[in-house]
Formats: sequence, structure tokens, C-alpha cells
Amino acid sequence: MTNLPHVSSNIRQARETLGLKLREIRLDAGLSGKELAKQAGWQASKVSKIELGKQTPTDSDIRLWVKLADASDKERDLIAELRSLESKYMEWKRRLHAGVKNRQEEIRQLESQVTRIRAFQCSVIPGLLQIPPYIRERFKQSVKTWGAPDDIEEGIRARLRRQDVLYVADTHIVMTEAALRYGTAPKEILIEQLDRLSVATSLPRLKLGIIPLRASYPVTPLHGFHILEDHTVLVETLAAELTLMQPSEIELYVKVFDALAEIALYGQSARRIITKAIADLSAEG
Repeated sequence: MTNLPHVSSNIRQARETLGLKLREIRLDAGLSGKELAKQAGWQASKVSKIELGKQTPTDSDIRLWVKLADASDKERDLIAELRSLESKYMEWKRRLHAGVKNRQEEIRQLESQVTRIRAFQCSVIPGLLQIPPYIRERFKQSVKTWGAPDDIEEGIRARLRRQDVLYVADTHIVMTEAALRYGTAPKEILIEQLDRLSVATSLPRLKLGIIPLRASYPVTPLHGFHILEDHTVLVETLAAELTLMQPSEIELYVKVFDALAEIALYGQSARRIITKAIADLSAEG
């Protein structure tokens, strides 16, 4: 392993798989692409684009496709597969249209249904360990960058409610030392946040690992991710959040997490890294 997978590759693969199934249905019906397009009233190129995974069909496209191919018995499964594809990729602008509080409540519902959480962060303090002033900085960025409604204070309270899961679920968080030092908040807030992080290393159901700056990485940490039990992975990118649920996807992210966790330091060693970061920040002019 040298890199995490490109965040769009799973979406493209799912679209190509759906296109292949539609192609097989067309061929089983003895229809050429041109014949199907003509009967559907589409441009001839639309059929090939869908079958090659270059265009995502709509519900109505699938219903018409199987009707013309006399395969309406397959409609339900294909529509369900399309729903799964659509749910994987949600642009932040759409995800946050109801505000940051709503999204925090959605994640809290997901987390409350599991007994094991694994999370990795390479650039920020993980949400489950953030203090209110640090959360405020994160949400201010969300409002500015993605145009989310300004419900920051409600969002802070919602994120703090999420943190109750630390006392009921087995939680393993791995983060980079760089995340302790990046200027993701004013110095005073960051020092307070790191104090909280040091205390969190003693929580009984939390295993907190920190990867030293000069550690030799077995995999390049391109983005953070959140593994819920063994059935869902949430991946945050600049543009969108991915929800991955295919077994092969879960297996890959678990493999990556385990590799990163193996080079992290825990307990007193982790606290020494945090204490050094605090000292360096405090010594800055």
C-alpha cells in the first residue's frame, strides 16, 4: 500500500457495475444500443454512456430501459442499486443545507447504533475529542466555505452530544502529530484543545494513538475517515462526503486503519507528544 484510494474511484466503479447490468439486460432482449435509444426517444450516445458508466441513469431511465427490454422484474433491484450509488456521494453544499446541527445529529444517530468506532484524522483534531471553541472554528469554516446556515452554536451543542459515545462504544482514534500543530485555530484555543486531548488519553473506552511527525508511513494519509462497526465508512473530502458500504471498501479502509494504528504511539508516549506540542505553542511569541 502506498496511497489511499482516490475518493471518486468507488463511485465510478459502482456506476460502471450498474451500466454493465443494464447492458446485459439489453443484450438478453436482443436490442442494439441504437434500437433501444430510438424506442426510448433518446440520443444514441446516451445508451453507451450509461453502459460504460460515464452517465448515471435516473429512476425513469431505468424503468423505461427494463420495460423496453421486457425485464420489468429487474426494476426493483436496479432502482435499489441506483439509490445506493446516489447515497455514496453527497456534496457538502447539499449535506449542510439544513445546517451543521442537523448533520451532527445525523452522525450521532449512526454512532449510537454501533459498539465499535475507528477513526483517523491527518489534519484536524477529531470531532469526538473537540472542545467548544475549537468546534466553533471548524463550523465557522463550514459556513464560510460551503455556505451552510449559521447555526453554529446549535451545532456545537450537537457535536458535544455526539461525544457521549466515547463512554459507551469501544473507540479507537488515530491522528497525526501534525494535526496537533496545524494552525486550525488561534494559539490559545489550540493549547486548550491539546490539554483536553491529553486528558482524553485516560478515558477507559478510548484508545488514542498519535503518529509522530517523522514516523515512516506504510500508507500516505490523504484524508480522514470514520469506520462504524464493520459496515460503514464515512470519508470527508473538500467537495463531499462519501458513505461506503461495500465489503471490499470496508476491508480496504480497515486494512489502512490497522497499518496507521500500528505506527502510532499510545498512553504515556502519546501524552509526551501532546505535552511537547503544548510547550512549543506556549513558547511562540
